[in-house]
Amino acid sequence: MKVTLIQPRYFNIWEALGLAYIGAHLKKRYPGELDLEFYQGNFDDDSTIVNAASNSDFIGFSCTSPVFKPALQLARSIKKINPEARTVFGGFHPSAVPDDCLEEDAVDQVIVGEGEEAFLKIVMGENAPLVHGERFDGLNEIFPDRVLIKNIRTVDLCEQQIGKRITSFQSVRVCPFRCTFCAERIVTGAFNRNENPLSERNPDHLLDEIEWAAKELQLNYFKFADATWNTSIEKVMAFCEEKIRRGNRLPWDANVHASFADKEMLRIMKAADCQLINVGVESGSQRILNDMKKGLSVEKVRNVFRWGRELGLERRGFFFLGMPNETEQDIRLTEKLVEEIQPEVFGVTILSPYPGTNHYDPETMKDYDWSFADEYSNPYWKTVHFSNAEIKNWQTYLTDKFSKNLSWHNKIIKENPDLVGQES
Repeated sequence: MKVTLIQPRYFNIWEALGLAYIGAHLKKRYPGELDLEFYQGNFDDDSTIVNAASNSDFIGFSCTSPVFKPALQLARSIKKINPEARTVFGGFHPSAVPDDCLEEDAVDQVIVGEGEEAFLKIVMGENAPLVHGERFDGLNEIFPDRVLIKNIRTVDLCEQQIGKRITSFQSVRVCPFRCTFCAERIVTGAFNRNENPLSERNPDHLLDEIEWAAKELQLNYFKFADATWNTSIEKVMAFCEEKIRRGNRLPWDANVHASFADKEMLRIMKAADCQLINVGVESGSQRILNDMKKGLSVEKVRNVFRWGRELGLERRGFFFLGMPNETEQDIRLTEKLVEEIQPEVFGVTILSPYPGTNHYDPETMKDYDWSFADEYSNPYWKTVHFSNAEIKNWQTYLTDKFSKNLSWHNKIIKENPDLVGQES
């Protein structure tokens, strides 16, 4: 059985952790002989991918909305060579709009939800067009297969671009929040304390993987890929205490939801060599935070940034523009908050109404070409208060004003304005 897993090309590159978990699960559970390969569109050109995948029994594509069209082009090329090759699409976009994906001739099957068990079922003979993924309970039993996904390539690239050898780790699935702009729950399900609780890795297993990867990939820094890392004080304490006990001094950062943070949490993170907290502030307007169901107060943001500064943590603030009811007054409140909290790293994006978010309208957006969209820019989104161009003008105004502290991605977009958000 030959299986090829593909992460299509996209300007924003990250480790294919989802495919790494699927690959590891297949290796552990598939009873027969398995030839498993992986290709990534930023490192492998289309002809290499098509030629290598065309003699596969199954080809799995991991798709966010921006890479669905490039994935479809690859699938069509593979099908021309080998019509019998079975193409399987999974990830955020297929999970959000599975029926739309199945309308495409080059798509044989779609996985909705988590992919490990569903993909195993498919290679074991499940041929239904739509396969619903089950909650994966093996996070503490396997490591994602970083050798399979050639993780060393993204680490080397990161070193070339920013001077650090970094990779990311997943510590939890299921996010406890339901922000309107996020599609996380489309894959892992909406949080429910009884029916769909958090799926967390124990700190021993997580740190074993971190230490293995640090040695294998020669890391000098690591991140967490979780949308919300600090899901509980107990989790944070357990991880940090074990990291300290092991004498592990590798620096790191994580996405921190301010509503769950307190000064003692940040203190032990600092003691465990956390260097940077990434906080989704989103807006300085409490009205807008309420609209997006962020579960956060502006006052708590002020406290978390003050505590971080007092403890010597670097602080990154994520902000975005374009909520449907946002006005100039709301943006001015965001501007004022940035001035007040003075994040060491400032990033500002634009709402992108991806399938799976509350802002997606299938009636008017079904035919959007999402390959022109990114959270940093897109040619589509407008509100009753602002045109698309006006939202981008506000983004430019803020990035100009806080240019000394811009995030790496905002710098790249500012230097290359046609990189995303421009429809041909």
